[in-house]
Amino acid sequence: MRSVPPSHLGCLREGINLLRRHPALTLGLALLAMLLGQLGPALELAAKAGSSTVVQPLFGAVGLLPMEMYLLPRLQAQLDAEALDPAKNRRESWVQTFDGRWLRTFGARMLLSLLAGVGLVLFILPGILVLTLFGWAPLRVLLRGDSLADAFRWSQATMARHWPRVVQAVLAMAMVLLAYQMASTYALAHVLPALKTDMALDAWLRLRHPAFWILGFTSGLLNLWLTTSLLALYHRLEASVQASPASPSK
Repeated sequence: MRSVPPSHLGCLREGINLLRRHPALTLGLALLAMLLGQLGPALELAAKAGSSTVVQPLFGAVGLLPMEMYLLPRLQAQLDAEALDPAKNRRESWVQTFDGRWLRTFGARMLLSLLAGVGLVLFILPGILVLTLFGWAPLRVLLRGDSLADAFRWSQATMARHWPRVVQAVLAMAMVLLAYQMASTYALAHVLPALKTDMALDAWLRLRHPAFWILGFTSGLLNLWLTTSLLALYHRLEASVQASPASPSK
């Protein structure tokens, strides 16, 4: 394993470098994200649900579930094996390793989302604390095969010591996401003046207008970049933990 300290900017650069290993795969996943993004308005039409600021994000999230719950974790498992060839995710057998772990990873993500959601609904800060302390648990299950309890313990013990640098890195990623959202909203508002007064545009319009297909493609690329940047940050964090004299178990 590389012994590299966490960095709030280096992980963004490394995320791009990880994607550059497979340009054709990156392009294909971005195109697939564009198609899956258009499932949202298609589902709205099929369900005759109408368009609203509540319905749109809900159906949009459903359309992107295959990407978020299967394809992106699969990409992380592949890139982890290729970059580090760790003992618990070998380069020559990462596909079989992923197939044996992705359902448990899905369960870990659902449990983390549930706990964070309850915390956010109750007092907001507990939800943020849950995400901060236990956010690495699903990756730990996916990449290192930890049990759910061990993954949560590793994440908590690691973040208790390294949280300032990790929070800096995540904030840098959040700034990238915010800048993209502002730029895309500004561009759409000029292409579609109706967006200035109606945030819930007609589903047929979102299916037909090329601006939304382009937006889906660029959003897919951004999601891939942030996903691989989180993987790079995890690698840096793991290397720092292993170099520490009092590292967490596993």
